[in-house]
Amino acid sequence: MFTRDLALWLRRRGHAVTIFATTFGDMADELRYASIACVTDVADMAGRPDVIIGNTHHETVRALLHFHDVPVLTICHDRSADHGRPARFAQVVCHVAVDENCAERLVHEFGIPRERIELIQNGVDLSRFLPRPALPVRPRSALVFSNYASHDAQLEEVRAACTQRGLTLDVIGSGSGNHMTDPAAALGRYDVVFAKGRCATEALVTGNAVVVLDPSMGMGEMVTAGEVAHARRWNFGRALMVRPITRDNVGAELDRYDAQDAGAAAAWGRAKGGLDVTLGALETWALRLSQQYPTVEVPSDQRAREMAHYMDDWIRRGSPTAAHLAMAALQQQLALLHQALNDRQRAHQVELDARQAQVQGHADRATAQAELAEQLRATEAACSARLADAEQQSRQARAELAGLQAQLREVHASRSWRVTAPLRRISTFLLSRSQRA
Repeated sequence: MFTRDLALWLRRRGHAVTIFATTFGDMADELRYASIACVTDVADMAGRPDVIIGNTHHETVRALLHFHDVPVLTICHDRSADHGRPARFAQVVCHVAVDENCAERLVHEFGIPRERIELIQNGVDLSRFLPRPALPVRPRSALVFSNYASHDAQLEEVRAACTQRGLTLDVIGSGSGNHMTDPAAALGRYDVVFAKGRCATEALVTGNAVVVLDPSMGMGEMVTAGEVAHARRWNFGRALMVRPITRDNVGAELDRYDAQDAGAAAAWGRAKGGLDVTLGALETWALRLSQQYPTVEVPSDQRAREMAHYMDDWIRRGSPTAAHLAMAALQQQLALLHQALNDRQRAHQVELDARQAQVQGHADRATAQAELAEQLRATEAACSARLADAEQQSRQARAELAGLQAQLREVHASRSWRVTAPLRRISTFLLSRSQRA
């Protein structure tokens, strides 16, 4: 259900989404109808994803080994299940826990620093789980909402406490033979709901008074407005169920029923526990990682160590067959081949970048030389133009000089010039005497 909700949300937000799983049920038809690709082998994907969101351990490892430079976000959904183990690879750049219990697992079992773990809790589709009418002052009906509930001694203790206080009790869940595909329609009929985890969250946002309880684990307390934030951080889960299920313990929590307080807790749940809050936080982180880590480069020797650690851990925790070991060996070899190819591509890219830099340098020098030649041609043209102008001026001056000389010769050859010659001599004589005096 979580994978379906996340995929549909991301698709509606305009993202291209592909789901990888080893098997698909009827959900695949719904997802494909919504234009979401569903594959059982990552090798069928021709395009490289921007980010991998891993929900289960082995599928996450298979995807990151194939897309060996893609950033990975892993989600731990369970404190003890094998699928909640984090992938111990350098490609995993973000760990998400759905509650503080899962965060503790990552810290204490796998050495992941708490500051590297994001708490993004599972949300509820508020459009399906609509708020019920206000609770009555005194409760009249109760529900055990759990797939693990069966008609055993623990359930009878709950029933006895309810009977003592005049409450009817029903059970919904596969363990009791009363499986309901759409519990949202039924929750509004009850005043008190005994549940844990997602079931408790669904009851909370519906407006029921919630007691944290599961017949297979134990019980906690009535969820109050003052404690709802704390209980939510622990996902109304096993870490809170520290008491045995007895009629006295159940009765004590029923006696804490407060319709007004339960309404305040429900209002907080609808404000903080909606599916949009969860999926929006995951989308924000996916976008952040794809921008911060366009590629995650892992040296081949480190990748080999990570793969060896993964295989060793797998063998120690199970009883792998020869086929499993052969598959693991092939996966390791494939990872090494992918890494070698990646290293070779990087080396070729470095060489290509160097050659492109050389070509660019030659091009820059050629451009500079062409600009210099153009400047020289422009200077030469300007000088030629000025020289031609000077020659033109020189020719004009010579022509004017020749004209003046011709005029002077005409004056010297004229009769008036000869007649006035004695006068010019007397004038010259007198001028020279006056200068001596």
